[in-house]
Amino acid sequence: MHWVAWLYKDLGKFQEAEELGILLVNKRREVLGANHPQTLESTGDLAVVFIQLGRLREAEELNVAVLEWQTDILRENHPDTLAAMSNLASTYSALGRLHEGEALNFEVLERRRKILGHNHPDTLRSVTNLAVTYNRLDRFREAEVLEVAVLQGRKSSLGESHPETMVTMNNLAVTYYKLERLQEAEDLGSVVLEKRRSILGVNHPDTLLTMGNLAMTYNKLGRLQEAETMLVEALKNQTDILGRNHPNTLCTQSNLGATLNKVDRWQEAEELLVLALEKQKNLLSVNHPHLIQTMQNLADTYMKLGKSKEAEDLNEALKGL
Repeated sequence: MHWVAWLYKDLGKFQEAEELGILLVNKRREVLGANHPQTLESTGDLAVVFIQLGRLREAEELNVAVLEWQTDILRENHPDTLAAMSNLASTYSALGRLHEGEALNFEVLERRRKILGHNHPDTLRSVTNLAVTYNRLDRFREAEVLEVAVLQGRKSSLGESHPETMVTMNNLAVTYYKLERLQEAEDLGSVVLEKRRSILGVNHPDTLLTMGNLAMTYNKLGRLQEAETMLVEALKNQTDILGRNHPNTLCTQSNLGATLNKVDRWQEAEELLVLALEKQKNLLSVNHPHLIQTMQNLADTYMKLGKSKEAEDLNEALKGL
């Protein structure tokens, strides 16, 4: 049951992973007890699925509990305890609590380097997680240095088409986009999209995430029709697979609104952005990068529509963040 649940997660079948994960946690609690290491492992795995489903508050609650229990039972430097710390750090980052995520990621990375070594897969995952947090903190050059190092290690140890290698390639493409190195972002993003379509399938959540990222590179390159087409497809499939309220779906919806702004379809953009902002406010922290980007996109739309008061209110709110 444990491995089938993980297989569902890797295939992007998060609902099936959740159903089996809940069943597994309940059975292990019944047979082994709530604080048994295997029960805690399954609870942590379920929290990871909650992150993938965009249920971040529930993921945080589970991860905090698991970390407390594992610290008491297995001690601070046990690999399972470090895994729980890493999961909690990723949850903080996804929620937009970036400084908490950075501090916890850095602590996990230092411990894993001492205990497991610099090239252990878990250590490399910690480097990747820290780079993602740096990216969200607009520390793009620091993120790039980490991602380039991890990518070299993963290519040599896992190969160019391994899912974890593709995660790093995707992250690096995003960093290039943030650094305005658009040709490098396009080249790397295109490679990742082709590999993910071939290996994971066209509707896997990771494939759709890469589509959205590449579309925004097209947006900045002025290839607006290509960007719109790709974003419309990604949004439809994310809505079907992840749901309308998933953070990835809402991010794509906001990006589509920004693209429609550029082709003067402001009414359509406003409708998408107002809805995305309303949902993101309920899901993410007030200074989450995705929420801030949606506010900026909507302020731009309001200005184009001549709604100067609404635009001014949003810009004032942004100054306070």
